[in-house]
Amino acid sequence: MSVPQRVGCLDRWQILICVKELQENPAGMIDRVRETIRRHGMFRSGDTVCVAVSGGVDSTVLLDILVRLSGELSLDLVVCHLNHGLRGEESARDEGFVRGLAEDLGLVFEAGRLNPREAADRRRESVQEWARKRRMAFLEGAARRYGATRIALGHNRDDQAETVLMRMIRGSALKGLGGMAPSCGRLVRPLIEVSREEIERYARERGLAHVEDSSNSSTKYLRNRIRHELVPFLQKGYNPNINETLARSASVLRRDEDFLEREAERAFEEVVTASDHGAVSLDRKRLLALHDAISSRVFLSALRKLEGAAPAHVYTPQVETFFNLLRSERPNLMVKLREGLYLKREYDALVLTAGSPEEKEWTDLDREIKVPGITEVPELGLRLSTEVLRYRPRSLKASAGTAYFDFESVSEPLLLRTFRAGDRMRPLGMKGSKKLKDIFIDAKIPLSDRRGVPLLVSGGRIIWAVGVRQSEYSKVADGTKRVLRVDVMKYTG
Repeated sequence: MSVPQRVGCLDRWQILICVKELQENPAGMIDRVRETIRRHGMFRSGDTVCVAVSGGVDSTVLLDILVRLSGELSLDLVVCHLNHGLRGEESARDEGFVRGLAEDLGLVFEAGRLNPREAADRRRESVQEWARKRRMAFLEGAARRYGATRIALGHNRDDQAETVLMRMIRGSALKGLGGMAPSCGRLVRPLIEVSREEIERYARERGLAHVEDSSNSSTKYLRNRIRHELVPFLQKGYNPNINETLARSASVLRRDEDFLEREAERAFEEVVTASDHGAVSLDRKRLLALHDAISSRVFLSALRKLEGAAPAHVYTPQVETFFNLLRSERPNLMVKLREGLYLKREYDALVLTAGSPEEKEWTDLDREIKVPGITEVPELGLRLSTEVLRYRPRSLKASAGTAYFDFESVSEPLLLRTFRAGDRMRPLGMKGSKKLKDIFIDAKIPLSDRRGVPLLVSGGRIIWAVGVRQSEYSKVADGTKRVLRVDVMKYTG
């Protein structure tokens, strides 16, 4: 709020009196709201704005101020009201009041109604939470219908303080303690920096009629108990300006949260290694290199990517579970974060999975391979090609899909089968044999994938764990005359 030049020559006490007079003046209130709108970039010239109006004093004052500013800001206003039907005749009264208000102002009126019986099926949600979600869905729908770029809500500074206290009581991270953002996407809160007392004073001095929601006085709701009991207790015994203090602290915390979120966004691009419709895979080593404040936000961003929205029902205990799994010495582990959400550790990858975790079903396989020729193995999604070469290739190094063997030492039939308990093989370059399980562990093959690794078997000996290790048996030696080349490709049907 700008102070007139004449105040410059006054003493401090006179300045305070002058500022108080300006705050009590409706024009001064409008100036403050105008400055809030400007500072937070709430509107652009030509915006269509859906104004959420319940009929209470906050939303009525919001509508009055936006009407008075609509000319200079070039705004088109739509009055939106949702009748929850939870208070019978009182709900109908509220709708009628807002409809008449819109008609008196010559504004478009958009109404919605809910069936109160639906509230009985809300499961674990409180009535207030259920109503809030339905209200936001209604407002978003209205915005789409009218092509509105903004939805204006009547939250004030006291609401902000109550929100911060409520989240502190329930437990919240930094983002929650930052309260409600003045501007977030399509949502704007032009009254967020003025108190409820100032709003009520403005309504009196402007002679604005409004309706009272009787449920606001009920202390069965946590927010109402905070408003009517906790805040007065704090004001009387600890800080008379507690609402202003909490709102100011929330602003500082939002600023810090914004910085951390931007840092997390940059880290996210480096940490995510794979993503599909049902899973997001994160690089564990890169996560460990980050500060916990960033890695926890990367985790929540992964949830948003997985679920396509803000993570639902993920709280501090689930974030701590994420850290425990991240730092665990166990290379293969899975935990349930909540119903329909699982987190797996697979060596150096953390995988978030939506829906029920389905164990891969591997078919026990023992298939004879054509030599030379093509063998299709649809059970494993593979196609094998074998060829007998009468020359020694320049490179004999096995790759993920190709290996070479001394054809004369290969016993037929050559078989392809899957893993069995107790399997051993003699890895290339080693003198003794080794449990195949330990070879898989060394190669960091996830536990769920091991039974799907094809094994090439000659004379009862494993000569190749496809894509993992080749055996010392049947290797190409100096005296090899004919070379068996085996190529493993994807089966395409």
